[in-house]
Amino acid sequence: MRPFRVEAPQGVLVPVEELRQHVRVDTNEQDSLIEAYERSAVDFLDGYTGRLGRCILRQKWALPLVANPEAMFLPFPDCREFAIERLDDQGAWAQVAGVTVTQMEDYALLVDLPSDQTGLHLTCWAGWKSANDVPENLKQAVRLLVAHWFDNRSAVSTGQAPHQVPMAVDAMIAPLVHVFV
Repeated sequence: MRPFRVEAPQGVLVPVEELRQHVRVDTNEQDSLIEAYERSAVDFLDGYTGRLGRCILRQKWALPLVANPEAMFLPFPDCREFAIERLDDQGAWAQVAGVTVTQMEDYALLVDLPSDQTGLHLTCWAGWKSANDVPENLKQAVRLLVAHWFDNRSAVSTGQAPHQVPMAVDAMIAPLVHVFV
């Protein structure tokens, strides 16, 4: 089963004022577009299905428990603050008491799980605590993506060669990419 996000990250990775300067816009008339590109760039890179394969800003994820597991592989390299929680039919979360979760390198050991595991999930937090903690190369990758999309707003380029996502983005994020095996 795939993990899913329970709580989205809060805040902005790169402020619109920085992005405005990066794309060489002097007024705030296009701020909503620039902010949408920033959110899209973060979504493109962030989370389980993003290019990074890890979380950028702090967010909560859940992994469904299947077949009485004693251990579960962790979806991100920086998982922390683990709990076993039950998701009820109304979508409410409740922590299950008495379960011990011990983090090993890339997996968690689960001890004293209840016999009824209906709706049980391993939950964890992942991502940098604030935008100030995020490595500068990752913020620069977001700036490059925003500038690329700002300059190339159409799906098709007329009168010029097609543009791909800048290779510099791949170079910027390469040291941070989490590869699943």
